[in-house]
Amino acid sequence: MPTKTYLNLPEEKRQKIEKAAIAEFATNPLQSASINAIVSKAGIAKGSFYQYFESIDDLHDHILTIVRKKKLEVINSLPLDSANLDTFRYLRRVLQAAVEFQIRYPDLASIERFQRLSANHLSSVDPETGERMGGDGRFHAFLTQGILHDDIATWVDVDMAAFMLEIIEGGIAPYLVERIGDKAPEFTSGNLLSVDDQRTQDLFDNLMDILEAGLARTPQIRKDFYSK
Repeated sequence: MPTKTYLNLPEEKRQKIEKAAIAEFATNPLQSASINAIVSKAGIAKGSFYQYFESIDDLHDHILTIVRKKKLEVINSLPLDSANLDTFRYLRRVLQAAVEFQIRYPDLASIERFQRLSANHLSSVDPETGERMGGDGRFHAFLTQGILHDDIATWVDVDMAAFMLEIIEGGIAPYLVERIGDKAPEFTSGNLLSVDDQRTQDLFDNLMDILEAGLARTPQIRKDFYSK
């Protein structure tokens, strides 16, 4: 956590340090990020850095709190059709939030991707049972609920599917932003949400068709999707 000295700095100076740190962490994972580069961009002495943070890891943790805060703001800004989203509508909302976050805060989205890669989420531990499970746990719980609600086929390997969805969430955003093309500046400016753009939603429709065709509860549903 930042020191009291840092928290007592003028807002403008704190923002300058955070901006420099975000620029560094967006292009370099924590393991290769440079304090020298950060203090140079921020225009502060290296000795001052250690008055504000114990280490570069400490600064990185602080930046991650900003990432999480901004991501939550993006999620909350998306329209919510129903309080009881079914499994695939919920999944669509998660993926749309990832794209909207990439559009509005590309540097923060890059930091988030670096963090996921460094965390090595090939598997994690269920806090209740202590068992190993695929991904970081979010999609594992999501898929389990989907099976219980009869949205997802019982034959689906939850660990494998959770790992697959985590990879998709982390990688789909830059790809879809590239596909969106000239619309992206309108989203960045806040004049338009990606959920309100038909071309973007056509891409999401196709993505969800692909996912639902592989995960849907009955073989007939999958055949219907594949035969479109």
